[in-house]
Amino acid sequence: MSKLVQPPKGTKDFLPEEMILRRRVIETIRECFALYGFVEIDSPVFEYFELLSRKCGSEVEKEIYVFEDKAKRKLGLRFEFTSPLGRYYATNAEKLTKPFKRYIIGKVYRYENTQAGRYREFYQADADIIGSYSMNVESELIDLAVFTLEKLGMGNYEIVINNRKILDGIINAAGIDESKKDAALRALDKTAKIGEAGVIKEFLENGITEENYRLFMRIIDLDSGNERTDNAKKLSILKERLIRELKDESVKQRAVEGIDELSSIIESGRKAVAADAEIIKFDPLLVRGLGYYTGPIFEIKSKDVAIGSFAAGGRYDNLVELYGARPEGACGISFGVERIIDIITQKNADVLQSVSSPVKIYIVYLTGKEKPFAYKTAKILRSKGISAEICVSSEPSIGKEIKYADKKKIEYVAIIGEREAAEQKLTLKNLKTREERLLAAEDLFEFLR
Repeated sequence: MSKLVQPPKGTKDFLPEEMILRRRVIETIRECFALYGFVEIDSPVFEYFELLSRKCGSEVEKEIYVFEDKAKRKLGLRFEFTSPLGRYYATNAEKLTKPFKRYIIGKVYRYENTQAGRYREFYQADADIIGSYSMNVESELIDLAVFTLEKLGMGNYEIVINNRKILDGIINAAGIDESKKDAALRALDKTAKIGEAGVIKEFLENGITEENYRLFMRIIDLDSGNERTDNAKKLSILKERLIRELKDESVKQRAVEGIDELSSIIESGRKAVAADAEIIKFDPLLVRGLGYYTGPIFEIKSKDVAIGSFAAGGRYDNLVELYGARPEGACGISFGVERIIDIITQKNADVLQSVSSPVKIYIVYLTGKEKPFAYKTAKILRSKGISAEICVSSEPSIGKEIKYADKKKIEYVAIIGEREAAEQKLTLKNLKTREERLLAAEDLFEFLR
């Protein structure tokens, strides 16, 4: 088949049953966001490139789809929703109620290598709160995540958490120069992909020594030979080490503040989820590559499917200031819709086969004489919120039409012949049980409801 009739690399077509599942996932997320008091907004799919790249970091900058419009303006497709939110907030701040709790669900674009769970066009669903420096914001977002994942039936996952203030302290204690901090964090963020040797190689290429790497790793070795060391113990050990190692008082104060922030979030999350639910894990090696994070960061990962994180976020207190607004506390979470669906389908290979049609009833009239009654019945059902499809064949065959409805997983077929039309009735066939009944038109809605 010609390459031109295939979707571009990193994109895909979706069959009707796939779209039913996707729509249900998206609508479930939307409903959960609304239940937590978030309001929906929208913004352009493309922005000025300078805006998108202002604080995203050089690695992500390479992944932005860039183009010039006819007036030679340099534009880029949005690669996530947080940078555009900074511009949106700065533009509309006077019209918004603070704290501003917004959500947005839509497509984003990244020019990156495609692999399992990683595409170039994909849906994200983001919820953010701007206008508060309180760690209650992080707790609210984690609680929202747990609630949403429960509604989606996404069990067996963990929430991995860290704080950029802590990472800054460890970088300093490891002797890594402030000017090389971003390069060090970018390399460390790839640990799972490129391994220790790859990270050391990137350190050396950026003028950071292997000794710096070894010292960094020694500082974050918090298990003391015991893999079951809990979050509180790890944070306590790390706090003692950084207080002892750090000479710069301002860096030390921020690192300790970061540890205390995490302790508060983890304790709040533990109480909200369940006393015995150890789904929140402190990981001192969690970095999150985007350059705008300033405080707590987190990722949510499946324990069943090796697909990377399917939700992530963090605090970005300095972002809106970059776009001309006054400084505001801000934090958000993003759900990767494609990855969530990939996990659902990998855990249940038959899920698409079990997806039922949104069409409740398929109406077949045998000749043109029954057409007015068929359309009147369909119109009444639709006006009452029941999806009804009408056969469009000019010479319908009952067997053929039932087979069609069966393939579309429509539950009921209503057959209207001369006798049914004269009596204002329908022969209703349940395609699951194969049972038939003659039903008066006025009783149809109550039966289907």
